[in-house]
Amino acid sequence: MKLSHKLLSLSILLASTAACSHVGEGDDVYDNPNKDEAGVFETSDLSLFELRHKVKRVTRTTYLNVRQEKDSLVVDTTAANRLETTIYFDSLGQYVPRRDERLRRDKEGRIIRWEDRKPNLRRLHGGFLKDTLTYEHLSDNVVCSGGMGDYAITVYDDKHNIVGQYTDPLVDGEHTACFNVYRDFDDHGNWTERMSVWTTQSTGQRPHVSHTLERREITYYK
Repeated sequence: MKLSHKLLSLSILLASTAACSHVGEGDDVYDNPNKDEAGVFETSDLSLFELRHKVKRVTRTTYLNVRQEKDSLVVDTTAANRLETTIYFDSLGQYVPRRDERLRRDKEGRIIRWEDRKPNLRRLHGGFLKDTLTYEHLSDNVVCSGGMGDYAITVYDDKHNIVGQYTDPLVDGEHTACFNVYRDFDDHGNWTERMSVWTTQSTGQRPHVSHTLERREITYYK
């Protein structure tokens, strides 16, 4: 099973551990609003990652081998079937990229391009054969992304939680759809546990259904 754009289309960004922030060459200058009309701290970066309020750090653990049996979940917690990633945000609510990552933003401050310039072949400088994702923000509820061999459409609800996503391979491959069931939230309204139901289908084959479980530990600025 392929995890939708490596754990959702935006989850390539989650492959980072802490690093210094970097403004990529060609980035646009933008305004960074801090609060919505209700007084809740929000930014486009936080929204992209399904977050609100002054988030400092998020550690997300994804369990890849999960079975649903009646009203309970059976979760395989072995390291081989578990993926843990940590991301950071600065005090302005902007995603902090790692050393080899580069971001490009539009004039509204939204991320529209992500690059991993880490060298991936011996003797090749950073940026050669780099991994790239582009984002098109169709509305507050719909983001399209392309790259890494896939094209994805991600749908958010009005609280910035992902309702579901459809992923289409640019060449031959599996078509993937994902729908999320939210199971727990913290005091700030950010989800801390959700189950994802995946369907993957190759051309001419029956869809395959599988499940993952994700948990988030969120630290906030005081």
